Formats: sequence, C-alpha cells, structure tokens
Amino acid sequence: MQTNSMQTDSSARTTRSGAESQWGRIEQGAAESGIWRSFIVLTVLLAALAATGLYRYLLFHTIAEFVAIAIALGVFIVAWNARTMRENGYLLVAGTGLLFVAGIALVHTLAYDGMGIFVGYDANLPTQLWIASRYLLAGTLLAAPLLLRRNPGPREVFAAFAGVTVLLLLSIFVVPVFPDCYIVGSGLTPFKIWSEYIIAVLLALGAVAVYRVRAAFSPRVAAHLLAAVLVMIASELAFTLYISVYGPSNMIGHLLMVLSFGLIYVAFVETGIRQPYALVFTGLKSSEERLRQEKNRLAQYLDIAGALFVVLDGDGRVALINRRASEVLGCPADAAVGEAWAERFIPPAERERFRALFAELRGGEIGENERVKMPVVATDGGERIIAWHNTVLRDENGAVCGILSSGEDITEQQHAEEALVQANAKLNLLAGITRHDILNQITVARAYIGFAGEDSENPGVRACLERAHAAVDEIQKQIEFSWDYHDMGVKTPVWQRPQDLVAESVSYLALPTGIDVRADLSGLEIYADPMVKKVFYNLIDNAVRHGGSVTEVRFSCTRAGQDLLIVCEDDGTGIPDGEKEAIFRETYKRRYGHGLFLVAGILGITGMTIRETGRSGTGARFEITVPNGAYRFEGERE
Repeated sequence: MQTNSMQTDSSARTTRSGAESQWGRIEQGAAESGIWRSFIVLTVLLAALAATGLYRYLLFHTIAEFVAIAIALGVFIVAWNARTMRENGYLLVAGTGLLFVAGIALVHTLAYDGMGIFVGYDANLPTQLWIASRYLLAGTLLAAPLLLRRNPGPREVFAAFAGVTVLLLLSIFVVPVFPDCYIVGSGLTPFKIWSEYIIAVLLALGAVAVYRVRAAFSPRVAAHLLAAVLVMIASELAFTLYISVYGPSNMIGHLLMVLSFGLIYVAFVETGIRQPYALVFTGLKSSEERLRQEKNRLAQYLDIAGALFVVLDGDGRVALINRRASEVLGCPADAAVGEAWAERFIPPAERERFRALFAELRGGEIGENERVKMPVVATDGGERIIAWHNTVLRDENGAVCGILSSGEDITEQQHAEEALVQANAKLNLLAGITRHDILNQITVARAYIGFAGEDSENPGVRACLERAHAAVDEIQKQIEFSWDYHDMGVKTPVWQRPQDLVAESVSYLALPTGIDVRADLSGLEIYADPMVKKVFYNLIDNAVRHGGSVTEVRFSCTRAGQDLLIVCEDDGTGIPDGEKEAIFRETYKRRYGHGLFLVAGILGITGMTIRETGRSGTGARFEITVPNGAYRFEGERE
C-alpha cells in the first residue's frame, strides 16, 4: 500500500508523472497520425462519392447513406460498451440517439425514389423519413450536452429514443399524420423547408451547448464535435434548395452530411479508440486527478498532525503510517509498510497482550476508541509509551479489514506520573509516621494534664489545665482530619455504585434505633474518587448528629438536563438560610467538624458539586450534581 511519506510520495509522483507524460506524448502522436489518415480516407471517399453521383445518383445516395449509417452504428458501439466506465453522459446519449437515427435513415434509404422496395409510395415517403431522422438527430445533439453531468441510466436513454422512434414511424406509416414534405411536380413543401431551418436552429443550439461544456472533452474532441454540427447546419440549408430529389443541391447536402458524420467518426470512434482518455475517460481522468489531490492533501494533514497514525491490515501488518509515527519509531514510512507490527515494533514482553488486544478489537469484544496504553520499541532499541485510540475498519460488506490507531506519546507524562506517585507515597509515609508520633505525644500530654489536675486544688490552675485539655483535643481532631484528607486525589477515579456505598456506610455507623436510611439508586454508577464513600458516610452521619429528631434519610436521583442530581433528604430540623453556604467552608469545622468541607472537596476532584436546598424546619436537602459523562446506568457501559 502506498505510504504517506512525503519524500517517497514526491519521488514516486515525479517518476509516475514523467512516465505518464512520455506515454501520453507517444499515444498522442499515434492518435494524430491515425486522425490524419482518417481525414485522407474521408477526403478520398467524398471525391469518390461525388464521382459516383455523376455516374448514377441512386448509387451515390445509397452509398452516402450507408456510410453515415455505418458511422452512427460505430459511435453507438463505442458509447454502449463504455457505459459502465463513463462519467460523461454526452457519449451515452449521443451514441444511443445516433443508433435510432441510423435506423430511420436505413428505412429512408430503402424507400428512396427508384429503389422499388416500398411499392405504392412516391418521393414524399423518403423525404418524410429524412425530416424525421433530422429532427431526431438535432434533438439528440441538443439533449446530449444538456444531460452531460446528469449521467442518465443506459436503459432509460435507450427506452426514450426507442419510444420517440416508434412514434415517428407510426405517424408516417400507420397513422399518417406526419405532414407532407415533397409533392411530385412542385417540389418541397413549406413544412419541409421550414423544418430544415428549425433543424438548423436546433443544431446551432446544440453547438452552443457543446461549447459551454467543452471542458468535459479534450480540445480535439470538442473541436471535431463543433465542426461536425456546423457542417450539419450547412447540409440542412442545402436541402432547402432542391426541387428534384436527384438535383445538385440534394447531392451537395448529402456530401456535407457524409463530411459531418466523418467528423463525428474522428471525434467519437477514431479518438475514442486510439486515445480513449480524451473521450471515454475524460471525466474519469479528472476524477482521478481530484482523487490524487485529495489523497495528497490527506497525506499532508496526517503528516503535520501531532498524533501518531497507524493503519494495520487484517493480518496485523502496517498498511499506512504517518510522519509522526515514523519519527517516534525511527523507521522510514516506506520501510515500515508491510512489516508485522507486533514482531517489529512491540517489545517481546508485550507481544502477547498486543495480539490479544488485536483479536478482541477484530472480534468486537472491546469498545472502539477505548484508550489503551501500549509501549513501542524504536529501531534504536529505545521504548516509548503510547496511548492509543483504536477504530475498526470495515469493507463494503461490513467485514473487518483493519484497525486505525491514533496515538499520543505519553512517555514523559507517564514517567512524571510515576515519579509523582512515588513522591506522594513517600510524603504520605512521612505524614503517617508524623501523625502517629503526634498522636502518641497527645496521649502523653493528655495523661500529664490529667495528673496535674488531680494534684492541684487551685481553681486558676484547674481552669488553665481544662483549656490545655481542650486545645489538645482540637489538635487531635486536626490530626485525624488530615488523616482523612491526605488520601484525596491520590488514587485514580473509578466507577462506583452509590447504592452499595450507602449500604456500606450504614453498616459502619452505629445508628440510633428508629432511624431508617433508604436509597433508590439501583443501577447507577458514578465516576469519582475512591474516597467518595466518605461523602455518603458524612451525609448520613451529619443528618443523625445535627438534624434533631431525624427518623428517615432518603437518597434518590433525577435528571437535570444533561447532568444528574443525587439527592439526600432527611426529616429533621434542616439548615438555617444564613448557613446554607457556610456549612461547606473550612472555617465551619470549628463548631461542627470537618464533614461537609471534606464532602465538597472529595466531590470536586471529578467535577461534582454539592449544595443545600432544603427549608429550615422541614429537613435538610443536599443536591449532588454529577456532570454528563461522569454517570451511567446499567446497560450503558461501553
């Protein structure tokens, strides 16, 4: 498969364009030589026809018509066989129309005065057939450029021309409503003369239409088509002048007709066979050029992207790789394409995991775009850690044909995270030892304060010792709070079930008799810090401690636009309006402890918020807002 290496692609395009240019010059030279030979043959043919007309006009007419019919059939053969590979509707419409023009012309030739085939008819019949064929020809050459971009279906085009042809023949032979065109003894009728002028106008409009869409053809084809139509116009004007069907004007008209069909032959048949891209493949060549430009543009986008892009085929081999991935691997793109990804770019210790991941992706066992960390090994032996997002590629039948992976080099980030985790672990260890030592000293201090109080009868000393005891108690609370707070944000957030967390909190709390805790959160999962269990613990504990005569604590959830609200309500005394915001501040702990301040901090780690919305005297109501993407229900898992 072609790579996206700009240097390699550039050289390949240069080689290819040079080869195409050389072959194009050879092909064009051969085509020009063939076209000149065709013109020489056509000139000799016209001269021979003119000489034949001097010998016997009926022979001249028959040969001239048969030449035109043969050319029309040749155009149809080229057009019909190219119908499946065309992007140019002109060829199909013109070729099919010329087939039916040839059919009427054949009947016209057999009915010509002197042939003796259609007994009981005079010269009016061939003249009617002639006008019918000319109307059909003019309509064809006008409709073809108008339908060029619409690409009508071959069957529809064939059926339309067949229907028109049948109607014309019926109007002449079966239901004779077609106007007379020639009266023996007096010559052409006004209908015939005016029809020739109308046909000439239709042909002129067809020439204008061809000129307006000339970009769809090669210059040579467009020039020959325009010349053919102009000669046809001259031919039609010549046919308005004769009195006898054997007259010189009729002969000149037929010679011009043969010349016009000869130009059509050069445009459609000669050029179409010798230089097919100039006619049949004109649209295709343009499409290929546009496709090549889009491909080059896509290659540029992939190469300037900061992410790594790799496409693996169904066998796990590299089918495409962008510049960034090539740089990280230290391997040129053209050298990487075709290589087995696991054996070449995955460390030996990770290859089995990669093969299992690749098989699961192909089998649809894991979700697409799921972030996967996987190390790669560069050509110099160094390893880099890449975070990959994988997408399955499918063919037109829906079968898996490869994997598209976009990756980000997170090596330094991963090392920094590991260093931070180690640093936090050391700090937590130091903090734990320090807290342990402080608590031990607090125990000693509390004991000595108690001993001093027992031995002293002085009221002033006793008061000071009580204050010292209260200060030691406050220090112990601070130390205990820091024990809880130090774990916040240390571990990676995970999906957790609030229903289970509420049940776990109730099992830890020694709730007084008569207090009922209910939770209607079945199936709900939230993405939160592992310490979120303390949120539900503290909300229940806070209601029991400070809610007064609380008998019930209820948890439920409801949608709030794209977000979710987890609601905790009780039937206690509630929170005064002036304290609804203060209860979550750190300073509030001096009276009521750290609980709600800790709750707000834990929720804030993953973007959740909490507020109190109850009415004082009727119970507290806490609303936890869980942002979209941080909650899910059973059946919604990736």
